Amino acid sequence: MIAWRFWPEKNFSNVYENIYIRTFVADWFAIAETIARELAGRNSLIDIGCGEGHTTKQILDRVPGSYVCDLLEPNQETLSAAQAYLSIENNIGDTYATNLESFRPVKKYDGIFTSHTNYYWADEVRPYDAQLRKLLEMLAENGRVCILTLPEDSDHYKIMVRPVYPDFNHAEYLEKFYRKNGNNVRTIDFKMRFFVGDFFSTQSLYDAKVFYRFIHAEKDMPSNEDTHRFLDKVSRCMQDGYLDFRDRLIIVEK
Repeated sequence: MIAWRFWPEKNFSNVYENIYIRTFVADWFAIAETIARELAGRNSLIDIGCGEGHTTKQILDRVPGSYVCDLLEPNQETLSAAQAYLSIENNIGDTYATNLESFRPVKKYDGIFTSHTNYYWADEVRPYDAQLRKLLEMLAENGRVCILTLPEDSDHYKIMVRPVYPDFNHAEYLEKFYRKNGNNVRTIDFKMRFFVGDFFSTQSLYDAKVFYRFIHAEKDMPSNEDTHRFLDKVSRCMQDGYLDFRDRLIIVEK
C-alpha cells in the first residue's frame, strides 16, 4: 500500500474521537463554508487526502451548483469508506488509492482542495516542491488550488515538546513558493480553537497523553515526564482554556 510520509496517528484508535470533541465547532464550519465558496462554479474537483470523507462532505455539501469530485487517498480501506459515505448525497467521480507523489492524473481539474495533508507529502524539500508543482500541472487553465494548513505561529507548533514536521510545511513556505513561481496567491486566516482546559482540572494524564500523540503524530503513549513538559507548554499558550491553531487557507491560481 502506498502511504503518506507521516501518518501514524491514523493507524491507532481512540485519537480522533478525542480530538474532534475538542474543536470549536463554529470555527471549523466557518472554514468549510469558505472553502466551499472558493470552489463555487468549478465543475471538476479533486480532494487530495480525503481520509474517511468527513471534511470532504462538510465542504461539498456547501458547494453551490453542480460538480463532480474525485478522491485521492493512499489507504484503500479508508478510501472505500469515504466513497460509500460520500456517494449517498454527493456527486463522487473517480477514486485513486495513492498519494500525491505517485498520482498520475488523467485529467485537469477546475478545483483542487486539501485540508491538513501537506505535512504528509514528503520529508525532504525537493520532493515536496515537486508535489507543489504537480498541483499546478493538474489545474485547468482557470483552475484554483485551495490548501488549508497551519502558519508558523500556530499553537500546534508552539506546544510541541519536539519538532515533527519540517519548516517547509508552514503556510508561509507555500505562499512564498507559489508567489516566486509567478502565481496569483491569496490567503485567508481563521481561528481554529481547541479546548484543553480540562487537562488542568484532573489528576489523570490520559487525555493529555492522547492529545500529545495527536500533536506529535506518535503511536505510543508519551512518558509522564514528557507529558508534564507538554502540559507546561500548553498552559503557557492557552487562553481561556483554548489553544488556537490559526488555520490559513492558501488559494492559488495560475
